[in-house]
Amino acid sequence: MDANVGSHIPKFFGTMAYPYVNGTPHLGHAFTVSKIDFAARVARALGKKTLYPQGYHATGMPIKACSDKLVNEIAMFGKAALKSSKAKYQFQVMLSLGIPREEIHKFADAKYWLDFFPQLWRQHLTDFGCGIDWRRSFITTDVNGYYDSFVRWQMRRLRDLGKIRFGKRYTVYSPKDGQPCLDHDRASGEGVLAQEYIALKCKVVKWSGKAQEAIEFNKDITATASIFMTPATLRPETIITYGIFKVSETDFYLATDRAARNMAFQGIFPEWGIVPKVMDIKGSDLIGSVVRAPFSVHTDVYVIPMDTIKETKGTGLVTSVPSDSPDDYAMTIELYKKAAFYMIEQDWVCVDILPIIETPEYGNTIAPTLVRKFKISSPKDERQLLEAKELAYKTGFYHGKMVHGPFTGKTVQEAKTLIRQQLLDSKEAFPYCEPDGSVISRSGDECVAAFLDQWFLTYGVDQEWRDSTVGHLRGDDGLGFNCFATVTRHSLEQTLEWLVEWSVTRQYGLGTDLPWDSSQMVEGLSDSTIYMAYYTVAHFLHSDIYGKTPGLANIAVSQMTDNVWEYVFALTDKVQSDIDKATLDAMRREFTYWYLLDVRICGKDLVNNHLVFFLYIHQAILGEKQERYLPKGIRINGHLLLNGDKMSKSTGSFLTLSSAIQKFGADATRISLADGGDGIDDANFEETTANATILKLFELRRWIEAVLLSPRLLKAGEDFANVRAIEKVDFADAIQREGEMTFWDKLFMNDLNTLIGLAVQAHESTNYKSALKYGFYDFTSARDSYRNATTSASIGMHRECVRHFVESQALMLGVIAPHWADFVWREPSTIQLQLFPRAPEPNHELHAISDYVKATSNRILAAYASQQKRFAKGKGGLFDPTKDKTLRIFVAKTWPSWQEEYVELVRDMFDGITLDIKSVTKKVEKADMKKAMPFIQDLKRKLESGLVTRESVLSRALLFDEAATLEEMVPLLKSMVPKLLEVSIIVVDGDAVAGSQAASSAEPGSPSLEFINVE
Repeated sequence: MDANVGSHIPKFFGTMAYPYVNGTPHLGHAFTVSKIDFAARVARALGKKTLYPQGYHATGMPIKACSDKLVNEIAMFGKAALKSSKAKYQFQVMLSLGIPREEIHKFADAKYWLDFFPQLWRQHLTDFGCGIDWRRSFITTDVNGYYDSFVRWQMRRLRDLGKIRFGKRYTVYSPKDGQPCLDHDRASGEGVLAQEYIALKCKVVKWSGKAQEAIEFNKDITATASIFMTPATLRPETIITYGIFKVSETDFYLATDRAARNMAFQGIFPEWGIVPKVMDIKGSDLIGSVVRAPFSVHTDVYVIPMDTIKETKGTGLVTSVPSDSPDDYAMTIELYKKAAFYMIEQDWVCVDILPIIETPEYGNTIAPTLVRKFKISSPKDERQLLEAKELAYKTGFYHGKMVHGPFTGKTVQEAKTLIRQQLLDSKEAFPYCEPDGSVISRSGDECVAAFLDQWFLTYGVDQEWRDSTVGHLRGDDGLGFNCFATVTRHSLEQTLEWLVEWSVTRQYGLGTDLPWDSSQMVEGLSDSTIYMAYYTVAHFLHSDIYGKTPGLANIAVSQMTDNVWEYVFALTDKVQSDIDKATLDAMRREFTYWYLLDVRICGKDLVNNHLVFFLYIHQAILGEKQERYLPKGIRINGHLLLNGDKMSKSTGSFLTLSSAIQKFGADATRISLADGGDGIDDANFEETTANATILKLFELRRWIEAVLLSPRLLKAGEDFANVRAIEKVDFADAIQREGEMTFWDKLFMNDLNTLIGLAVQAHESTNYKSALKYGFYDFTSARDSYRNATTSASIGMHRECVRHFVESQALMLGVIAPHWADFVWREPSTIQLQLFPRAPEPNHELHAISDYVKATSNRILAAYASQQKRFAKGKGGLFDPTKDKTLRIFVAKTWPSWQEEYVELVRDMFDGITLDIKSVTKKVEKADMKKAMPFIQDLKRKLESGLVTRESVLSRALLFDEAATLEEMVPLLKSMVPKLLEVSIIVVDGDAVAGSQAASSAEPGSPSLEFINVE
């Protein structure tokens, strides 16, 4: 919708993360899509002007990597010979996407993907029922010159603001691709970061016998060479098969091959990217060697085994700190006690524990203390060791002080940096970095950590920028940011806490060239941070997603200068341009009307990158001056399970959106997605729910057509039962009344109005599962109860009640099941232009009656069913459910005298806020304790909830005539219970028993009952 009506009209602008167009949407995509489409439809139904646009993302490596694979496979097989293979080739992936074999070769051109998949996304989202403003769609990369210009402007502005800088930093890097491998360039390992260590240089002063023999045979290592074992530690305040690698003519490092591959891209070895390996050596052969440990009180220490060493972590060598590491302490004691088992000498193991850090809680040897506390007996107690390790590190880091070495007395937090620098300055250590998990690039390369010159965004290191971003997230700036869930805010705050710098460039893939260095390209997450602003003016610029056809303003790409972008986005009031000023002002109005962005909807996998970048860049570019155009909210959803299982093509638990629509229809799919859940936890799409929904929607539609299109209206003097019997009406619900409303009509209308209010409230709170419950499941349940009651009473339904139900049901389902709702609406205009109904406030008396009817009916049915089960098992009972019977219902006019006594006690002792249950208990008679305390606890709960007034809780007066209500229920009860001939309503006054023991348990609002067989 355009912003040409006036800024006084409330608006809603919501977006989801634009999809990467290397395939078609699956059900997981549809789950996120449903959230933004529901939100947009709710906004329209609330009378807001609504903008829900959708673009497409193609920046980065994935498409280029896939197209390059196809180029290689075509070279291998030829266009005509692409065939099945047990290996996983790219053409097989294309076949699984439904691409005809003869068309696959076209995808060897990366640009063809950008032509092919966006049109399928649009078709599938349209089939799904999305109310998208397609005029504002676009695709990223330099394919669209306007968007390319927008990204270039953004990069220049960030550099001018000092948010983009140049320098050396560690980053996850693909040697094969020759560029950083950021989150969306990865086949696996998204979220993995580069972890920096300190690699100590522990010079070998004596080799074990086996190691000495192996080294003597290597001609590259001279007798005077210095070989350093390189244990990598995250804690410099504490100090398989390996390789020996040449660092210089005289120095060599010993580490794992994996670690050496990382070092090769960090300037540690002589040549970039070259691993100078001179020999392999077994880890077992190193045991018993002696090394010189930097800063250790024990100058020379033995190399001993450790069970928890991992070749995939660090350099494969670690320092042992038994004073502060529970793992190290447990292993030290194990080695000392079982030296023969580990084939070492006992004197190689030092059990004289040197205190290094002191904490208030655990003294100066935290590791031995925690090992005793957690009853750890060996290194195999992994669960206890993990818990102890986390506690030791947190306690030591946040509360510890150094008690040994040159920095004695300083906190660990202070000493950590100082010791690190001292080690580096003394050349007894060097920085080493590696990915903190496995990362595989889209090209299939195992990534490393590289120390590169690169352009990077100063996330985290620019403290003022981070603080202002965190302040907006927390609402400190007064703009009222909405996270919709506390866990969302916590997740975003945690990411903002640890995220430090981000490479803004790469050299391979699709995208936009860095404006000041055409050898670099803007990476795929950095061009996707404030494009929501681009949506507001996209239709002025182009009328197709590629920017080939001019838009409303007939503007050329070359005319979109930095000054123009800044004027349009209200960052300056001055503009110099050959674009007509009226056009520029129209674009500016469009932006300033739709911004602030009301909500950004994404899956939870984007918390660690995109969503934080989104906040940061908005803060930097659009939050620097008044008025600040900062986003108003982020709503995160979980992933989607299919029938309780994680979706995976390899296991067959997978469903595309198109297949789901073909299988279940769009509306049943949408309802099942809404039914899946709304929180950040993973939701579940149940195919049984979808199938049941198809039938429910069909039956409901058929019922509506029958009662609306062919009604049989009763005339004055006509009786429902007679008309039904004489005219043999095919569908009894078509026989309807007009005129004054009865007891059941009023109850039904009030129930509907109550549910409408609850459903609209749930929609506004984005709780779509609850909205579906109130506006569909409970709605139809209320109709069923009304049908049963009026049929049992032989009066039939009221015409106005039927119309109200049908109209309201269509409006309540207009958000989640728009196609069904539009079909049922059948008015001159679509239901999508209708507002939510303004239901009157629920009548509390009728609401209380409705609850009473449901509760009492359920109790009666439960009593009957219980006796049926007892009788079936031959246990007998008070009555035979298979024979004719009567039902006696006892209605109490007053509360039992003992309850009145304790109500007065509670009235006296409730202070208006809390009820001191201990004080009350002292005044309860021992003989009454068993029945009185549950009663008093219930009063306490109601009083302290604040949901109802003190007087209403303590007076306990019913809002309705209980006996009269039961009289109205008699026909319904007779229809519910087989062979029920009569229902008697007996009013019990005070504590009178009225000839039946069952009468004594009756209370106002909670009648007692008994079945009696008729002789």
